[in-house]
Amino acid sequence: MRISAVGYLNAAPLCWGLRAGLHPGDWTVSFDKPSACAAKLLSGGADVGLVPAATLAMDEGLVVAAPFGVAAAGEVTSVLLVFGGAVENVREVLLDPSSRTSQALSRVILERSEGLSPSYAEWRELPVSLREDQALLVIGDQALELPEPLKSHNRMDLAKRWADETGLPFVFAVWAARNRNVADEARPVLQSSYDYGKERIGEIARDYAGRSGFGVKAAEDYLTRHLHYNLGEPELKALGLFLRYAFGKEIDVERLCR
Repeated sequence: MRISAVGYLNAAPLCWGLRAGLHPGDWTVSFDKPSACAAKLLSGGADVGLVPAATLAMDEGLVVAAPFGVAAAGEVTSVLLVFGGAVENVREVLLDPSSRTSQALSRVILERSEGLSPSYAEWRELPVSLREDQALLVIGDQALELPEPLKSHNRMDLAKRWADETGLPFVFAVWAARNRNVADEARPVLQSSYDYGKERIGEIARDYAGRSGFGVKAAEDYLTRHLHYNLGEPELKALGLFLRYAFGKEIDVERLCR
């Protein structure tokens, strides 16, 4: 079994057991950016991946491998649009290449909610200055630790904006598998990994703080107050709504979970 997991702090509780080796000895686990997890799963380079939710719209054969993922019921703090000027003046959006879901959510908010029609381009290196007609999408650990020049700009927390408009949480990532047999085999291991991680939030926060400029308390708050990991009925409803808004597809998300 080949597992592609996410190396960001937001996914750490789900993957902590995998990092600790709580999987069969013949399994291989890699830690990748979300977009790389999706690419591996879609190309057959991985059997299971913690992939951006948008990946479910890209291959009808994929199924949800376990009933948890990365979700936020309100402000998430790590998926941000940063504006060089007023929102209504945005003509160009510089996209973080790490996650297709956050890219698609940016489009949904700017085009559907704000009525804008900007151009989009992925950045290769995080910009630290913006024109007044530019917006910048930044996600994950880089959003948690924005460079000082960007901290003074107006910003929009995309999960909060989604929740304010829909009354639903937002699902950023899910465990997906190439078929149901693979999902059934992987599910107990993924469950054990999460069970291991959720009991060690303090350990995860200390580990992250030791490798970054983020404080232990801030990391703990992020993992416990801003994120949740169980996917229930509200999350599945939100996932289906997002896929419809972003891709114009009616996907039976509950069927993907059976």
